[in-house]
Amino acid sequence: MVAPAASAQNAKIPQRADIEAKYKWRLDDIYPDTLAWEADFARLQTQMGEIAKFQGHLGESAETLYRCLSLRDSLSSLLDRLFVYAHMKKDEDTRIPEYQALADRVSTLSAHFGEKAAFIRPEIIAIPNQTLDNYLSSDKNLKLYGFYIDKIMRLKSHILSPKEEAILALSSIATRGPSNIFDMLDNADIEYPSIKDEKGREIKLTKERYYKILESTDRRVRRDASKAYNEAYLNYVNTLGATLSASVNSDWFYAQARGYETTLESDLDGDNIPSSVFENLITTVDASLPALHKWTALKKKHLKLEKIYPYDLNVPFAPEAKIEIPYDSAMAIIMKAVAPMGSQYLSDLQTGFGSGWVDVYETEGKQSGAYSWGAYSTHPYVLLNYVNSTENFFTVAHEMGHAMHSFYTHKGQPYIYEDYATFVAEVASTANEALLINYLLNSTTNKRQKLYLLNFYIEQIIGTFYTQVMFSEFEKTIHDIVEQGGALSAESMRKIYGDLYKKYWGPELAMEDWQNLGGLRIPHFYRSYYVFQYATSYAAAQALTRNILSGDLQARERYLELLACGGSDYPVELLKKAGVDMTQPEAVNATVKLFAGLVDQVEVLLREQK
Repeated sequence: MVAPAASAQNAKIPQRADIEAKYKWRLDDIYPDTLAWEADFARLQTQMGEIAKFQGHLGESAETLYRCLSLRDSLSSLLDRLFVYAHMKKDEDTRIPEYQALADRVSTLSAHFGEKAAFIRPEIIAIPNQTLDNYLSSDKNLKLYGFYIDKIMRLKSHILSPKEEAILALSSIATRGPSNIFDMLDNADIEYPSIKDEKGREIKLTKERYYKILESTDRRVRRDASKAYNEAYLNYVNTLGATLSASVNSDWFYAQARGYETTLESDLDGDNIPSSVFENLITTVDASLPALHKWTALKKKHLKLEKIYPYDLNVPFAPEAKIEIPYDSAMAIIMKAVAPMGSQYLSDLQTGFGSGWVDVYETEGKQSGAYSWGAYSTHPYVLLNYVNSTENFFTVAHEMGHAMHSFYTHKGQPYIYEDYATFVAEVASTANEALLINYLLNSTTNKRQKLYLLNFYIEQIIGTFYTQVMFSEFEKTIHDIVEQGGALSAESMRKIYGDLYKKYWGPELAMEDWQNLGGLRIPHFYRSYYVFQYATSYAAAQALTRNILSGDLQARERYLELLACGGSDYPVELLKKAGVDMTQPEAVNATVKLFAGLVDQVEVLLREQK
């Protein structure tokens, strides 16, 4: 068995058994087999009943409250281990019914566990403030839960009675339906057709191959791929519209149930993120769109097109200089790029690369995309679908940034604070990307290579910053419609998405009828108000890495402390301690200026290289 020839677009997608062990994650580090998983599953089913013994008694003493929370965390940690193993086994090959069943069973068990533990927050709220203060000051064990209890008390007006909380916990089985249906449709049911490449060879489209094909200098190939890919979704357009509409209505159901005026307020309040952070991001980016319009015009002019379409936007300047390196080479360069993080970070990252953390290559039935995951009691895991491309090169750096964040958080925090907020999570991933692009730019004197890298940097900002803000506007618009009593359809959401796409990429952009489907095929929309945090995180990461690259050792130490803090404070406060205040506009403004400056640099290089 060998590593696949991942750069060959027309290569047959390998089976999992064809991949070398060193390129596959080691899930047997969690459970050696499903029998061991079943044993823990049965144990948790039995032990879950123990938590009910505390119901009605949490206010009796500090010791009782601590014992309940400690038991809850122990059971929850075991549930996480079961959940992660089952879902990652399913992700190895989404076609296998056995692992689909494991994932479904543990998801149901998770909902039942949530139901049984639903009394905890309402009972804590019922304890008088002075009594809670006395408990926290007198019981050294309970002090561990000080921030957790403060968070609950801050949300007091939005926490319901024990019976109502139990109903909401049970409802998650049903409200997860739209996301589950979308996932199965997107990863197991949709069949992408084949197209002919630049040499007339038949190639089967996959998600990973599709985005690489969009960089082709052959416009016929780009258009054929875009049309075929989107039409695969058009076959299910009404289903996709129904699932997203149902998901948005579920979001609004939970927001209303907890007494919030909007879904946005509901989603941000748990992490104490002011709504103004979201609103200011939209406003600031909206004012900066002329720079993005200039980029579209540059692409149109350089490609000598009468009209420029979305499938033209990914064609890079200086495509002959693109970076198409195998995974092992990518690892080596990433290690050099993140050297400013210090020797301990490098050592731990090397351990991750070589110790069964990463599942590298695309195989038949494997979950698409990339992610970092794991449980508190396991090492981190990273799923990739690596092909030899610049994008995948950076994806490795991105996901390993997440993995390192989890690694340090699990070392530095108790279980109760192991789940860091998304608002902070994407800082760790995009910081690694920032270090990598700076390393590559500083390592070349070749003007064509520099042009390609500047192009990639710009596209990175577009993808992680501008596109996510556009997605956020789309998300806000469709939630507003539902919250105001309106209805959503596939047709209405396609129009909203298409109009926003034209707004962001400017008057030079033309669109064909089948090019406004993005809003219906983005999985992140099933996690409401998630994507804007990519943009804020990108801005924060740029600010933090600028300080690290300047040689500021204190900035580096603050950043590494951030990675070890997990969820032990509110994310806005954690970032302030690390050196960036996201309630102020400076970081977002700096990213906007960075983008405009990079576009100007490309314009100059193009003029020089005529």
